[in-house]
Amino acid sequence: MANVRLDNNSIPKGPVYESSAPALHRNGVTAVDAADPADASGAVDCSGYEQCRFDITITGVGFASLTVQALFWNARQSKWFGGASRQFTATGQHALVVEARGTAVFLKVTAFSGTSFNLSADYSLG
Repeated sequence: MANVRLDNNSIPKGPVYESSAPALHRNGVTAVDAADPADASGAVDCSGYEQCRFDITITGVGFASLTVQALFWNARQSKWFGGASRQFTATGQHALVVEARGTAVFLKVTAFSGTSFNLSADYSLG
């Protein structure tokens, strides 16, 4: 059986979850995204993985809130579909896990309230 661990008595313990090393998704984002990306070229390719974890770092001046939304690529229609969004009300390091189920994912900044912000996001797949 693939992806199954065995205990000392050769009885299956459960699936093995592999994760990828963190990699950069977005860096130096200082404005709300005016539109969805034109295509999936800047997205995270989640082929073969169930989840995508974004490690988001936000800094800012006069920061009140920032909202991000996970976008999912529909290859048949060549369109993005909006998933859940999350609002952050403080700067710092934040983790956001989305269920990708093997599709391409993009983290879009949809709203900001305050004077200025800078966002960067790494991702890892699992």
